[in-house]
Amino acid sequence: MNTRQPAIKIFAAGSLNTTMTQIKSQLEQLTQRSITFTFGPAGLLCKNIQSGMDCDLFLSANMAHPQHLQSIRTMKNIMPFCHNSLCLTIARRHYQPHKTWLDYISDPTLLLATSTPNCDPSGDYTWQLFDKIAQYNKPLSDHLKKTALPLVGGVNTLTVPTGYTAASFLIQRHNIDIFIGYSHYQSILTSDPELIVIPIPAQDNIFATYGLAYNDELALPIVNYLLSTSGQHCLQQAGFNSIHQTME
Repeated sequence: MNTRQPAIKIFAAGSLNTTMTQIKSQLEQLTQRSITFTFGPAGLLCKNIQSGMDCDLFLSANMAHPQHLQSIRTMKNIMPFCHNSLCLTIARRHYQPHKTWLDYISDPTLLLATSTPNCDPSGDYTWQLFDKIAQYNKPLSDHLKKTALPLVGGVNTLTVPTGYTAASFLIQRHNIDIFIGYSHYQSILTSDPELIVIPIPAQDNIFATYGLAYNDELALPIVNYLLSTSGQHCLQQAGFNSIHQTME
């Protein structure tokens, strides 16, 4: 690694933190450069890039932010690189085998938390899920939009401590009953005895497409790796879906 060269600066969605941190040394070997990561809600990272913060590669949890940066000519090249979806995580004390995911979010006695729309794509996807619900149950959709608590992923929201997911943190430390978040955390969440993951069927779910943006060849080896068979396998091992996968 050439430590005399400037580090490659990567801004990445918080949901990619564990995955990208694990392959950091591999990417540094690949590029022969040191790498610095800035993780956070992709919407807030996008605003930082737009305001002039130096970023060589942006890994967003949606395509909208890369497309915006390209439209204002802040980033030249954009492309999708993986997919994700949503699931419910509930406190185990509320679990009843006969209940569906809709039964849980319809229960007015349970506190439902989400990430923050417009700041974090996870929150945006959750509101898209509520819009889908409106197609067959508008009163429920309206109720969810009014009562869901966007407690993480915003400007002045709670910070999830190291060692927690948003779901485990809010349910175990803040008396939340249900959290709607990304499905790729499922393997971590199911290992926690206090939590139960409730899948959302594909026909009701949101197909989340993650996108990247970069300007020059400095980031190209990392881009090529993420799109390669090895890179896609790494993302799949972390619970994401391949860029080649379609929603069933």
